[in-house]
Amino acid sequence: RRKLPRKPGPMVMVKQRQAANARERDRTQSVNTAFTALRTLIPTEPVDRKLSKIETLRLASSYISHLANVLLLGEGCEDGQPCFSAIYGAKGDLDSKQPRSICTFCLSNQRKG
Repeated sequence: RRKLPRKPGPMVMVKQRQAANARERDRTQSVNTAFTALRTLIPTEPVDRKLSKIETLRLASSYISHLANVLLLGEGCEDGQPCFSAIYGAKGDLDSKQPRSICTFCLSNQRKG
């Protein structure tokens, strides 16, 4: 005779749910801590501006691209916008119909300098 598996009692289910809730709270707290740490690394104007999570991710991605362009081209570009030069190449390559893209971080550096 086979025994059918028993369903866990209500007390076991409550404890499992509480454990799952605690794991989710820990995970959420860990993610929020990581976002807070990332926010401190991204330059913003004003400095004390709190970014949303999506803004943090988008600006982090943009900042990484900006830093990569600075590494490739240096900050000493003629117009002070290494990201513009990296995207469009030399001035002769510019298409007059295409709008000029301005990197937030290049623009910020120009204002400071």
